[in-house]
Amino acid sequence: MRRRQQARVLGVLAALLLVAVIGVGAWYFLVYTRSPQYALNQFFAVAKANDSERVGRFTDPSGTIIGLFTTASTVMGNRFFDPVSLVFPGYKNADIGQTQSYEIKNIKVEGETARAQVTLKVTTPNGEVTMNPTYVLRKVENQWKVAIEPTLAGSFNEFVPNAVRQQMIRQIRRVAGNPMAQSMIAPQLNSMRSEIEKYPQLFDFLRRAGLM
Repeated sequence: MRRRQQARVLGVLAALLLVAVIGVGAWYFLVYTRSPQYALNQFFAVAKANDSERVGRFTDPSGTIIGLFTTASTVMGNRFFDPVSLVFPGYKNADIGQTQSYEIKNIKVEGETARAQVTLKVTTPNGEVTMNPTYVLRKVENQWKVAIEPTLAGSFNEFVPNAVRQQMIRQIRRVAGNPMAQSMIAPQLNSMRSEIEKYPQLFDFLRRAGLM
């Protein structure tokens, strides 16, 4: 009798464990893998590994401001500019810094947009620094992706240290004196001024560089 009771108890426990495993698996595949936190974690992992093919699956590089950065980068001689490198130090280029660790503090979701407070530990030529940017994610074709433009523009001073900003300002001022450069960049700036003004840090940077 006692053995039957023990077997029955073990059977019930096994059934409960199976249900729990199925529940966890269902949550992971049906809920978590479709969440902005999963997409952001995947982005961090593949960006740190410099896996450009998979980075493309978790990023949305569209936007007029990103187009401006691409144009400016080309004018200044960098034909291999990748906007993802601006929101993840060390991706394809470790000149400014190399991300050593990352931590997602919290994520707020509003409809098809999510904002994540993140802490990055970055090794730079001048030592380790801590960055606290806000990553913006959007749902694109039913998949969450890191939206590069609002992420960069909204946390510009976090991603671009002051010393680097000062160097960029000097370079932009030199290039801006070139008539060809002016003809390429000025029309874009004028057409997107209202969009740039949504991001105070970026607007102030461009103003100090003499472009606004």
